[in-house]
Amino acid sequence: MSRREQVFHGWGEPGAGPALPGHAAGFLRSELGVDGSVVAPPPALEDVVVPESALDAGAREKLAAIVGEEHVRADREARVLRAAGKSYLDLLAQRSGSLPGAPDAVVAPGSAAEAGAVVRACGEAGVAVVPFGGGTSVVGGLAPERGGHRAVISLDLGRLDRVLEVDERSRTARFEPGIRLPEADHVLAARGLTIGHHPQSYEWATVGGCVATRSSGQASTGFGRIDEHVLALRCETPLGEISTLPVPATAAGPALRELLVGSEGTLGVITEVTLTVRPVARARRYEAWFFRSFGEGADALRTLVQADVAPDVARLSDEAETRMSLALAGTDGLKARVGGAVLRARGYAEGCLMIVGWEGEPEDVARRRSPAVRRLEAAGGFAAGRGP
Repeated sequence: MSRREQVFHGWGEPGAGPALPGHAAGFLRSELGVDGSVVAPPPALEDVVVPESALDAGAREKLAAIVGEEHVRADREARVLRAAGKSYLDLLAQRSGSLPGAPDAVVAPGSAAEAGAVVRACGEAGVAVVPFGGGTSVVGGLAPERGGHRAVISLDLGRLDRVLEVDERSRTARFEPGIRLPEADHVLAARGLTIGHHPQSYEWATVGGCVATRSSGQASTGFGRIDEHVLALRCETPLGEISTLPVPATAAGPALRELLVGSEGTLGVITEVTLTVRPVARARRYEAWFFRSFGEGADALRTLVQADVAPDVARLSDEAETRMSLALAGTDGLKARVGGAVLRARGYAEGCLMIVGWEGEPEDVARRRSPAVRRLEAAGGFAAGRGP
C-alpha cells in the first residue's frame, strides 16, 4: 500500500488540510449544543484491536503465489486501513479502538488476470472477497462481511491504476479500476478531455469505485451520473470473466452492462471500464442564489427541469446546511459579500442557499443561463453573486 492513504478515522491524509477556523468551531458547538469541554481523540493505529486473522496458511500461500508474498498482508495496519468506508457509522466504529470485523487479509493484485485468479481461488477456498477502491463508500459497501465464509479478504485494486487507451475521435477512454479520478483527469487533460465526474469524494474516488456504486457528482444534473457514461466493462467472477461490448446501445437481450453497474461488488470485481469522455470546458459560470425556504427552492428547480433549462450544477442546501455554509465562509466569504442586512431586509435571513453552474463553450453557457435565470427570479430567488 504505497499510494497516498487517508487516516483510518476520518477524511484526508495525516496532517493535511486546513484547521477548523475558530468562528466555525464556535458555530458547530452552538448548533450541536456542546461546549467543547469533552474531547475524544481517535486512537493511535497501533492501539486498535483486531482479532487474529482467520485466513489459513494454505489459502494464504495460494494467494501469495498469484500476487506475490508482499501483496498479501495480514498486519494490523493493512487490516485497519481496509476495514470500513467513510460513513458516520464507519468512522464511529473506527474511532472505537476495536474492529472485530476487520478483514482477515488485504490482497493487492497487479493485473486483471491476477484479480480474476484471486477471486476464483477465494471461491474455491470459501473466502469472501470485498473489493476496495478509494475507500470512500458511505453506504456500508466496504464492510468486510464474513457471512458463512471461512474468512474474508479486502481486494485492494490500487495497483490497477492505469489509463489503458484514449480514443480522441470517439471520445472514449479505457481505465483500470483503481485509478483515482484526479489522476485520470490529469492524463485526459493533456488531450483536452475530462471524465467530467465530480462526486464530493473526487480527490480519493476511483473510476472502478464510481462505476460499482453508480456514483453521481456535482455536475450530474447536466452531464448525468457515471452510469450514463459507461460504454463497456470487464468483471471477474468466481465462474470466469464477464466482458461487455463497447457499443452505445443494443437491443439484443438483457442489459448486462446495466446489471453490473451499481452492483457494489456483489456480482464480481470490475477490472476494466470504458467511459465516454468530453472536452474540458472553456467557460464556467457558478452563481449563488437564496430562497426563503427549502420548498421554494425545490419548486424553482422543478420548473427548470420541467422547462428543460436545468443548469449543469444544481445544489440546494436546507436551512441548517445554509447556516453552516455561511459560518464556514467567514468574514471574507459569501456572507460578507451578500451582507446579512441585505438578506434580512429581503426576507432571506433564514432561507436556503442554492448553487447553480453552467460549463461549456462561452456562447453556450450564456445561451443556457439566460432562461434559467429568468425562472429563478420568477420563483422568488435572490441572486447573491457569482463565484470565481
